[in-house]
Amino acid sequence: MPSVEALFDAWSAEPMKRRPLSDEARERILEAWTRARKHATGSPTVALSLPASERREGLEETIAAAVHHDMETMTVDSRRHWIRRSLRPRESRIGIVLFFVALAIGALIDWGDESFLGQVFVVFAWVALWAPAYRVITAASFRLARKYFIELAEADVRIDWD
Repeated sequence: MPSVEALFDAWSAEPMKRRPLSDEARERILEAWTRARKHATGSPTVALSLPASERREGLEETIAAAVHHDMETMTVDSRRHWIRRSLRPRESRIGIVLFFVALAIGALIDWGDESFLGQVFVVFAWVALWAPAYRVITAASFRLARKYFIELAEADVRIDWD
């Protein structure tokens, strides 16, 4: 990770021990464990490389606690709330509504003859679905990775200060 700050969700107000990891950090840890798991014989170790300039007293224990908390939270979330959570954000609801509205407008414009303007609305409809589709795909991916979150929740966390 380029910094300790990049490891965590920048918008969370939680204390650092309970702060969720950033999406990028979580996905990288999950991806690395998915690859390494095939050859692993024991329990996993999460090795994080962080800049030595950010090293402070007690930071290693705090980061380890945060990683464990995040993986435990993801274990529960990936099992129970995976699809509902992906559709809850306002952006997803607006995108789905815009999709149907834009398709309807495009269909009305193209009622008798296909036109450029009607096709613009069809393209707009599909663009409106990008964010909701991304959320659902990510949620489904996390649901399928639930066993990895369980394993990572028990992992040893090691910090390498570079």
